[in-house]
Amino acid sequence: MSMRLSILLVAVVLLLGACTTATQEPARLVIVDGDGAIVTMDEDGANPVTVAESDLGSFFQPVWSPDGNFIASSLSATESSIHVANVASGMTYSLATDSFPFYFSWAPTNQLAILRNGENGLRLDTTSVGNEALEDLETLETGQPLYYSWSPDGLALIAHIGGDQLVLNDLATSASLGVSPGFFQAPRWTEEGIIAMEQGESEQRLVLVTTEGESTPIATVTGPATFVANGDGSLVAVQSVNQDQNATSAAFQQLPRLPANRLVVVNTGNGEHQAVTTEPVLAYSWSPVDDHLLVLDIVPGPQARWSVWTDEGLEEVIRFDPEPSFITQFVPFFDQYAQSASLWAPDGSAFAFPGSVDGESGIWVHPIEGDPTRISAGTWVSWAP
Repeated sequence: MSMRLSILLVAVVLLLGACTTATQEPARLVIVDGDGAIVTMDEDGANPVTVAESDLGSFFQPVWSPDGNFIASSLSATESSIHVANVASGMTYSLATDSFPFYFSWAPTNQLAILRNGENGLRLDTTSVGNEALEDLETLETGQPLYYSWSPDGLALIAHIGGDQLVLNDLATSASLGVSPGFFQAPRWTEEGIIAMEQGESEQRLVLVTTEGESTPIATVTGPATFVANGDGSLVAVQSVNQDQNATSAAFQQLPRLPANRLVVVNTGNGEHQAVTTEPVLAYSWSPVDDHLLVLDIVPGPQARWSVWTDEGLEEVIRFDPEPSFITQFVPFFDQYAQSASLWAPDGSAFAFPGSVDGESGIWVHPIEGDPTRISAGTWVSWAP
């Protein structure tokens, strides 16, 4: 055997050894603990790190930046403010505001968009971290209600304002897409296109919209709807509510018609759909991988129930008593939160939630296969990307 071949074989063996002995960093979560502080920890509750705490009040709904370097939140105190913590350095950057910031969503570029109350309804502001400080807020849009979604490259966003406007904002200018929005809340900008509801003559349509305002219908929907898209936009979970379940359009049905009052998964490429439930549910969220859908509904008791759907069907996972603020602040707007705060672990192996299991309240982590673990006291949880 030649010396050169021997050296090559040794290098391969060392490389394989490094691959097999390397350990993956444990997934991290951010929570608001029982004292209102922001704490990060491993998925088993180990290695807790207090990121921010205050004697003035409790921190509110902290969310991770896409690169995991920053956590944005606000402080429920006498004076409203935005707080962004540098996870590595422990530094916290604050910016005073004249109204309470109640929703945060990071762009892929680490630009931060914030919703808060303004004189003319809600204000959609942006800021970013620069020179170890938060840049001054810039207002992009105003109106109420107001929902939005970042573009995949983070250079623009789409906003659904007032129920009748769908506008494209490139962070410098704002323009209508020329689409008549249907009855829905949050649009979703994916690699497939902008997913929204468009109002037709007699029914609304689930559509893919381009930045030029050209819409491609996917399916018809009767009644107000909510929807959540998976990561690449190939699947959309849709739920519409209609008192007249037998309502039909007078027009010839060339598009698939999604049944109302239940959760349905539709393929954006061909319109094929599959019923997930036979009754309405409270909320739902796609896993980052494997196209698992986490579903929240109510069962007699009353209790809440988490179930997980795959293309093989829906399976109950756990019954619990939800944390009150989770029900009042998160659940009604779950389609917007699905774009900013993940209940799923990044590898899809587990999900987390605040609530009470068998009379014990706190933050719980439930693996897809296995039993739940209480990792801390707390009222809010979100996984790192």
